Amino acid sequence: MAASAGTAPDRDHADLTVAVIHYETPQLLDRCLDSLTSAAPAARLLVIDTSDRHPLPDEWAATHPAVELVRERNHSYSAAVNAALRRCRTSRFCQLNADVIVERWTFDELERAMQASGAAIAGPLARDGEGRIQRNGLPYRWHQWRARRSGSWHYAPWLSGCLHYVRMESVERVGGMDTSLRFYNEDLEWCLRLRAAGEKCALVNTWITHLGGSSTPSSAEPIVEGMRGGYLVTRRYHGPLLRTLHRWGVFASTSVLARVARTAPEREAYRRVAAMMLRNDVEESPFGESLGSANPTFGATPATLRREARADR
Repeated sequence: MAASAGTAPDRDHADLTVAVIHYETPQLLDRCLDSLTSAAPAARLLVIDTSDRHPLPDEWAATHPAVELVRERNHSYSAAVNAALRRCRTSRFCQLNADVIVERWTFDELERAMQASGAAIAGPLARDGEGRIQRNGLPYRWHQWRARRSGSWHYAPWLSGCLHYVRMESVERVGGMDTSLRFYNEDLEWCLRLRAAGEKCALVNTWITHLGGSSTPSSAEPIVEGMRGGYLVTRRYHGPLLRTLHRWGVFASTSVLARVARTAPEREAYRRVAAMMLRNDVEESPFGESLGSANPTFGATPATLRREARADR
């Protein structure tokens, strides 16, 4: 599935809505939008801006008349994607991070693979800014290799959420992303839910650039949320043996990391995860109303909450 650097897209993609999820990276956003207008000149472009502190100014919208700016609170990546899905009126939908750069032929090749595979959702191979293949763990690396070896596409159990290209008819069957997963794992859960409904996921042998991590906060909450969400997905979609192995494996590893991790926030995060796994209680997120706030009751026992309530009276 090769194309030269100067190749124009085969289609204008008027049947496509593209939603760019943005958080405080305006320079990367402009690079992303430039690549999108080359790859899908007739697509409807949405920017879902989720910054509570530094939202895109009105002047930005005035200088980008071809883009629809939608402001959403910073609840989760899932909530931002779902806000775009509610506005979609086309048969195809794409969500991507603002730090993704597509090629001119990206959507042509994703659409061809979707038609050939019958998949409900397709995703590309991703390289970082240095040209290295994106790391998503050893199992995903195997599927990346299979997609490259195929020369076209390969069925995968899930697809990295940096870019998803989906059939809206399939989304209407299963719903949007799960907003209970506040940071990480929403891409995994969406693909597993589609597969549980009989749909397929296609990893396509076409490359994008994903700069990655540009807007990720440095606090402990993302560590806790990532591990919480990972186990929550396992508990929902897998059997008792895998659930047990996952839970106690995370408990053992975080118990060690709580002592040896490099920074105090990391050690605190691992202590919180170990306590969660010991209680087998992962329903509550460490984030508060937004990804910029902490949940004040996260990890508190009922006895602790009762003592705090008495102290407030």
